[in-house]
Amino acid sequence: MKLPPGTTGFNPRSGHQADLGAFTAVCHHAARAIDATVTGVTPAGVTPNFHTVDIAHAQHHIAVLQHIALPLIAFASTRAGGDVTVTFVDHRDLADAITNLTDAQVLTVEQLRTPLSQVDLSALDPSEHDQINCWKPITVGELLFNFWD
Repeated sequence: MKLPPGTTGFNPRSGHQADLGAFTAVCHHAARAIDATVTGVTPAGVTPNFHTVDIAHAQHHIAVLQHIALPLIAFASTRAGGDVTVTFVDHRDLADAITNLTDAQVLTVEQLRTPLSQVDLSALDPSEHDQINCWKPITVGELLFNFWD
């Protein structure tokens, strides 16, 4: 796996800026497709580097994460306020519904748990490597969906 520029969320030259309105609309449509409900929206900021849309589906609550600089989406268990860790989960029905509505790639838990030692980071610029050296993420998920400031 080769990660592109913008992976850390610190490279404005990546050419992509996730549109919160479009992402929220996709999540509303996907939620309806699986008989779920959007229960909250949190925009990216200085930290975290991703937008979050919370969805309630049956007895489960899922956070849909959209990377701020890359067309990448992941699912996580909902976070407690102030929690700066992400527990990634898979949700096949929601992934299918989102994939039908957008070109963004929905990442699996297996992909997100890939150790950074097994990925190619050569496309990242020096400022991103500086961030990696500072924050020391271990997995692709920790690198992509982070709370670095």
